Amino acid sequence: MKMRQVLHRLLNDKKTLLVALSVILVLVGVGSWYLVDSGVRKVLDYRSPYTFLIEPGFRSQPLAERLIIVLIDGLQPRDFEAMLSVRDVAHRGVAISLEGSSGLGLLPASTVLFTGAPPEISGVAANWTEDEVMIDSLWSSARRARLGTAIIGDGRWKPLFGHLVVKAAYRRPDGKVPTSDINDAILRDAISEIREGSSQLVLVSFIPQEDSPGSRTGSGRQRALRHETLANIDERLHSILEEVDLSSSAVFFVSSGSYVTGNSLLRLFEKSGDALLVAAGAGIVTPEDPGEAIQWIRGRLVDIAPTCTSLLGISMPTHSQGEVMYSLLDLPEHVMSELAISQASARSAFAHNYMNTLQRPVIEHRSLFDAFLLHNDGDYKNAAITAINIDDEIISAMANARSALIYASSLPLLAAVGIVGILLIVVTTILLERKTGDLAPAVIGVFFYFTIYFGLMLIRGTLMSSGAISSLSEFARSYQGRIMDSAGCMILTAVVIAWIVSERKDHYERGQGFIDGLISFCFVALALLVQVAVFIAGEGTGYALHLPGIDKAFKCFLCLIQLKVAGVLSPILSGLAEGVFLLLSKARSSGSDSESL
Repeated sequence: MKMRQVLHRLLNDKKTLLVALSVILVLVGVGSWYLVDSGVRKVLDYRSPYTFLIEPGFRSQPLAERLIIVLIDGLQPRDFEAMLSVRDVAHRGVAISLEGSSGLGLLPASTVLFTGAPPEISGVAANWTEDEVMIDSLWSSARRARLGTAIIGDGRWKPLFGHLVVKAAYRRPDGKVPTSDINDAILRDAISEIREGSSQLVLVSFIPQEDSPGSRTGSGRQRALRHETLANIDERLHSILEEVDLSSSAVFFVSSGSYVTGNSLLRLFEKSGDALLVAAGAGIVTPEDPGEAIQWIRGRLVDIAPTCTSLLGISMPTHSQGEVMYSLLDLPEHVMSELAISQASARSAFAHNYMNTLQRPVIEHRSLFDAFLLHNDGDYKNAAITAINIDDEIISAMANARSALIYASSLPLLAAVGIVGILLIVVTTILLERKTGDLAPAVIGVFFYFTIYFGLMLIRGTLMSSGAISSLSEFARSYQGRIMDSAGCMILTAVVIAWIVSERKDHYERGQGFIDGLISFCFVALALLVQVAVFIAGEGTGYALHLPGIDKAFKCFLCLIQLKVAGVLSPILSGLAEGVFLLLSKARSSGSDSESL
């Protein structure tokens, strides 16, 4: 009975409730501090556990003698689409808008392009990666087949794939030579290799030019410079295209928008961050009646590597999570059957090792023996269908295993977030029952905070995606900048709350500014907790065994940074709101007394 009375008094004591709410918010802030610090470290220090060796599959009949891939980064999709050379290739072959590229930087996205494996498998999760790619790739497959290979251009490819290629001509910006001059040198090296070299697989990677912004705004000189830059890029692509014999070779032009993913207010509705690909030549289907506009079809970034190996007739990258884009290739039935069986065989070998790494039961699937029998009997169509169905079953089983891992890793932290959220709601609800005023100041404060925070980010063009961060120093500056932004916006919020409360005559009581400020920051924390909970439920927390979508993780880190600041500083900022409230109230009282005199 006494315990019940003590508990009843505590629950009805406003000071006790305020202290409890302050303690909970501070603990939330400290917990968020730990989560964002450990989460960022685990993503940045991520090492793929899937670097196991797999016996490569067999080769197939080549469809092209040579494959030339040209990579351009930093363009808006509409700029790439408007280039005459791009339209020429698209009208002769295919045009693909690649899913799975938004939010990835140049190196992670292009590593997916060459391996068919997402960052969680390749281990290349950031633009500043300088380690060898430890999984199978288009380059290692070409090396096994003793094909000539060459990388020409951006020196960032040297540490990743340089050990696998026969020839290389790397260039890096040094601040002394204009980027356009370096790209002109890359173009000369590329044309020389295409004319005189013997490489069957060639990558030409131009360096992103800083004077090619994605926005169409700016001064007249900026617009003129931008158009000149785009014209130069188009001219380089045209020069390469003129050197390629499309009757025996295939050419890919790939554009990634990773350098324009930092949206400003004026570019909020710009479509950026997508990768686009146009391809034509030997082995690529030719449209019967190409229209004037480019007909883009949807594809996946992970599907490019297995499609490239199919063109060259080499083994599939053993770690690829993609599928051959059969509809884009000019395939005889027996070659399609070979490719489908090879792909399913490679997937089966990978799935066995994948499940062992996740410590899950090994996938049981139908044997490929039936597909082999059908192929040997000349029933190529049904052989391909059988192999594709088996491949789909394996993909589905791996996806279910990954989902189970995410679910298991999510439950403990999701439960903790739920408990914290419930505690905040319960204490705030009890506190509001004792409050004489309404929720207007707190609600206005929450609205003001999020409006000023995201408005500030958009107006300044603050990065909204990790894909545009090219170095650790940039990442650190972004991290520190978001802390300062959040702290500044919360200080302004505390002042606004105090001003609103001081305007209300029925709120002239000591402590009202502190109460409204604390409740407002509690609502901010609850809104951020919901976003964090959604990420945890969808992506899991098992960073040791899988890497979440890096763009989603980056946005979750932004929420955790705000939550850290809101939690740790909430009692201090509530005290600031109280102080400003008292000053404004005193000033208004003095003003009223002067008028009465």
